[in-house]
Amino acid sequence: MKEKVIFDTNIVRNPETNNFLGGREELKQFLQVADIVIPQVVIEEIKRQKRKNLQGNKDKFLANPLHKILALNEDDTKSFNVETYIEDLIVKEEFTFEIIDVKDNNILPQIKDLAINKKPPFEAGDGTDKGFKDCLIYFSVLEYLQEIPNKNVFVCVKDGRLKEALDAHHNIIVVESYQEFKQKSVSQFYDDYFLQQVEKELTIKISKDNIIEHWTNFDDNQNVFIKTDEEEFVVEVDAGVIVNSANKNQFAENLQALIGSTNFNNTDVCIDELEQYKSLFSQEEISRLLVAAYDNTQIRWIIDKDALTQFFGPLYLSNKYLVESEKQTFFNEIFE
Repeated sequence: MKEKVIFDTNIVRNPETNNFLGGREELKQFLQVADIVIPQVVIEEIKRQKRKNLQGNKDKFLANPLHKILALNEDDTKSFNVETYIEDLIVKEEFTFEIIDVKDNNILPQIKDLAINKKPPFEAGDGTDKGFKDCLIYFSVLEYLQEIPNKNVFVCVKDGRLKEALDAHHNIIVVESYQEFKQKSVSQFYDDYFLQQVEKELTIKISKDNIIEHWTNFDDNQNVFIKTDEEEFVVEVDAGVIVNSANKNQFAENLQALIGSTNFNNTDVCIDELEQYKSLFSQEEISRLLVAAYDNTQIRWIIDKDALTQFFGPLYLSNKYLVESEKQTFFNEIFE
C-alpha cells in the first residue's frame, strides 16, 4: 500500500496558467512512492490565485492597444471564460490526486476554541486571526485519518503553526520536502526483523545504513534499494514479506541491451530475460525503457506482441506521468 501524503498550499501553489498544480518536479518524485492528497481548501486557494491572475491578464490584454492594431477579435477575448478554463486545467491535470474536505459540521466549537485561545494552527499574537485556512486543513487531515486503513499519513507543509498543530498527533508525520519524506519513510525498513530477512534473502551482512531508498511498484508492493560498498540490490516486499529480489547486475546488462536493441530478435531475447525482474525496476530505469519503447523502432514496431505488451504494459500504466503527452496517445492505444 502506498503512503498517503497531504499537501499544503505552499507546496502545490501555481500562479502559472499552463497547469493546475505547481511544484511539479517534486510531485513527480512523490508519485513514485505515494498517493497525493489535497484538501479542498487548498484547491480553492489555487483556483483563487489562478482566477486573479487570468482575469488580470485578460483585462490587460483587452486594454492593450496592440489588440486593436493587430486586428484581433475582441469578442473572442471577451468570451474567454476564466472559470471554465480553470476547471479544464483540473480535468487535464496529469498528476492523479485525491481531494479531501471537512464533512463533520460538529467541529465548529473546536475551531472556536482554537481561535479564541490562539492555539495552533492559529497565530499566537494579539491583533490577528490568521490561521482559519490552516485550521480547515488541520481538521481535514484528522477526519481523513479516520477513513483510511493504516491510520497514518504524511503532511507536506511549511507553515510553522500548522506544523505545530499536526506534530501533536503521533500518526501524522510532518515533512517539508521530498527529501525529508524519503528519509522518514524509509525508516520503516530499519527494524532488526526486516534486516534479518534481507540478510537471509541476499546472503550478505547489512545495517540500516545500507537501506538507501524505497518506492512502490506497479503491484503496489514496496521495493527497497540496498547498497553495499561493492554491490547494489533491490528487494520487493509485500505486507512485510520479501517476495522478489535481485542484484542489479543480474538485469543491468540486458536492460541496456533492450534500450539499444538493433533488431527484433534481440528485443525478444531481452524481454524474455528481463520479465522476471520488471517489478524491481526503479523510476529512472522505467523512464529509460518507456522512452526506448517509443523512440527505438526495433521495439515500437513489435510492441503489440503479447510478450512486449505483458512487459511494458504494467510499467507504462503505473508511470504514465513519465511519458510526454504525444507519446501517451500511442501507448494508450496499445495498453488500455
